[in-house]
Amino acid sequence: MARYLFGGTAADVAEDVAGGRVPGAIGTVWDGASEGAVQVTDLTDLDGAPISQLQADADGMVPAFYGPEPSPERLYLDFGGPRVAILATDLGDRFAEHVAAEDPHGSKAAALAELKAQKGAANGLATLDPFGRVLLDQLPDVAKTPEMADWLNVKADAYGAVGDGVADDTEAIRRAVANAGIGGIVYFPKGVYRITKTLDLPRGVTLLGSHSNRMVGPGMVNEDFPCYIQADPSMTTGAMIQIIGESDGTHPALNGEQRLINLMLDGSKVTTGNLDGLHARGNVQNVILRDVCIRRMPNNGIITGSNSAGEFPYSWRLHSVMVDSARANGISFERQTDLTMIDVQVIGCAATGIKLTASPNTILEACRAEWCGGDGFWITGAWGTGPGSGSMTMSACSTDRNGWNGVRIDATGNGPFLINALQTRRDGRNGGPGGGGYAGLALSNRAPVIVTGLGCYVGTDDGGTAGTSPQYGVRVKDARDVTVIGAYLHGLTAGVQQEGANERIKFQAVTTVAGNNYAEDRVQAY
Repeated sequence: MARYLFGGTAADVAEDVAGGRVPGAIGTVWDGASEGAVQVTDLTDLDGAPISQLQADADGMVPAFYGPEPSPERLYLDFGGPRVAILATDLGDRFAEHVAAEDPHGSKAAALAELKAQKGAANGLATLDPFGRVLLDQLPDVAKTPEMADWLNVKADAYGAVGDGVADDTEAIRRAVANAGIGGIVYFPKGVYRITKTLDLPRGVTLLGSHSNRMVGPGMVNEDFPCYIQADPSMTTGAMIQIIGESDGTHPALNGEQRLINLMLDGSKVTTGNLDGLHARGNVQNVILRDVCIRRMPNNGIITGSNSAGEFPYSWRLHSVMVDSARANGISFERQTDLTMIDVQVIGCAATGIKLTASPNTILEACRAEWCGGDGFWITGAWGTGPGSGSMTMSACSTDRNGWNGVRIDATGNGPFLINALQTRRDGRNGGPGGGGYAGLALSNRAPVIVTGLGCYVGTDDGGTAGTSPQYGVRVKDARDVTVIGAYLHGLTAGVQQEGANERIKFQAVTTVAGNNYAEDRVQAY
């Protein structure tokens, strides 16, 4: 017989005395909750004495008891309120007995033998190697058949990539991409995949890597963490990956919906030429990059442009993207309408870190540009005055030790540029000595700019070498419609520098400091 334990008081069961304890209360046990249920009276207490009802103890607690034989899994208690279900406490023992019992459908030994025969067999039950991996020959046949699987492993026999950094894996990857189709995933297990020609992505294909490095940090070398696609030294022009939206006989007029996820592109072996990492041209929509690193490209990291019809890519999303040490711009987007960039970092690029030209309705959030030769962020071009025009929102972004300005805005248009919580630091390095009229935030805009929460700070190189910069915290020249509210502006020469024909410039709640990073002569300037 089964043991039953409620673990509460009679008051927990009886709604008419809810909240109180009922010492000695009498309760009954039933085989169901409905009015037509039968009362159960063949009960025993824990000492084995027969009982037909339950009596609460001196504290009002409902005692444990044994049910009838055979014991149901569930009985119901009644102490004057709604009946409450109570489960048998030996269900675990009963389940163990059930598992240990002979299989009613056949021999237990035969069933175990059948399972054993399937272990490690193709299309059977997979087993793991000492490293916890399923061996390729144990995968179901469907996983190795390109025509039947959405997930295509470039190392599968059908494609033949090696991933050792020596073999040319270009054609193997191209075969996988061609077989993927819309919604297909081309998977790169860990390894270095050397390519000698551009990978041209069709519509709706995903490239998925096993790991995406960030930058080459202190103590690291390029060869650490070998999980990437690497350009052969012969690739001196074009791009490692391209996406084209143009009716040119090879590409569709409307391209898009590609995904690059957990993937790294490496151009460190290419020492000459103008190879880009990712290049898109024409009507290419809704591309997403997530956890992507593009490293040491001879030209731009990511760049977009127009096709012969004047169409540009638009509505892209970049999440956790790193561009490290491109020899031109880190990221250059032109007319990228509805662009979103979140946690995008550009470091060590020779020209501009992130350049946005006439890209209305852009959102930048938690993006960073540092140690680039030109501006950290450059917002430029004609952003429009008509029905399709717009501007951008920039939130919680930062800069550090860029050669020119931390953020430079010279855009035109009627939509307001909204900047919130911007932190600039040590920009205006200018090749080392500083000066040059550079600033943490440089404004020569003709479109409205509204800044709320701005910090500009000076400094030298990490080891205290080179000159202190920037020269100015904020520099406003030939600008109009600028509002800065709540700022701490520190420049070597001045916190704020205004010059030229400025119109409608307003600073409010601003503290300025001039001098090196030890200076504390703070002035409530506005």
